Amino acid sequence: MNETQGSMTRVRSFLLDFLLNNKALIILLVLCIGCTFASSSFLNPINIRNVIRQICASTIIGVGFTCVIASGNLDLSVGYMLGMLGVIMGLLSKTAAPFPLVILAGLGAGALCGFLNGIIGIRFKLPLFIVTLATGQIFRGVCYLISNTSPVTGLPPAFKTLGQGYLGPIPIPVYIVIGATVIIYVILNRTAFGRYAVATGGNRPAARISGINTEFVTVAIYVLMGLCTTIAALIMTGRAASAQPAAGQGMEMDAIAAVVIGGTPLQGGKGKVMGTVFGCLIVGVINNALNLSRVDSNWQLIAKGSLILIAVLLDVATQSYFEQKLKKA
Repeated sequence: MNETQGSMTRVRSFLLDFLLNNKALIILLVLCIGCTFASSSFLNPINIRNVIRQICASTIIGVGFTCVIASGNLDLSVGYMLGMLGVIMGLLSKTAAPFPLVILAGLGAGALCGFLNGIIGIRFKLPLFIVTLATGQIFRGVCYLISNTSPVTGLPPAFKTLGQGYLGPIPIPVYIVIGATVIIYVILNRTAFGRYAVATGGNRPAARISGINTEFVTVAIYVLMGLCTTIAALIMTGRAASAQPAAGQGMEMDAIAAVVIGGTPLQGGKGKVMGTVFGCLIVGVINNALNLSRVDSNWQLIAKGSLILIAVLLDVATQSYFEQKLKKA
């Protein structure tokens, strides 16, 4: 009897560990099943393709945000930064500059924004979520000033190709997302820099004592976030065929929800890139389901806020469970 009870306990423990470690995938599957019953249009191939296209930019932001949170930080400026970078690249493209040069200039501007976010916090020993909250407002102001609060239109065809084009049956943004996800995964899980970033997020003083240059790691992570934001801005600008100053507003909230649902704890010390991809799909499916059901946009905001709250609660519960299990072991 005791042996049977022990076996059942181990099975329950294994199943619970599996559910908690793969909660994003399981939530996504349950959500898709529910949406299939709720709307006959959900599984329409055109609708599925639209969902995937809609989350491409947010997924690139999300995988970059995974590195930021894994290193124990937050970046609340990415939404406004995205809008500003899109406008900058849109304005540059209208000067007849070659498109590759426009992209390089955008990447440089994104890297500079990320560098400023990191170096200001490090230099003046300020909480980085406060720094990025402030710089986000600066980026917003700059964006509206240089765009005169109006969308930048009349962009060259290359933008539209990048955001709306296809390579075979698959949209070009999907290839960009796959490439960015693989690169971030390798950086975070297969390089010394990634291990340093995770160690910095897990225990910054201990990482510093062990010889890790935590200041350099932090600044480099924010530079990487700036580069991801530039790529997301390219996709969003191409998809809309115009640079919208308000394009990225609120995107940081979707990114936080996706990253936490995906299994990266808010306090840092661990990063699950593939979990974030599933988290972005969850956010995209929820948005799509609400649109198909013609739910009022105000209720959609309430749904998004509730999703973030649930994600944080799940994160706290998961961390508490594994801490208790570790103590018992």
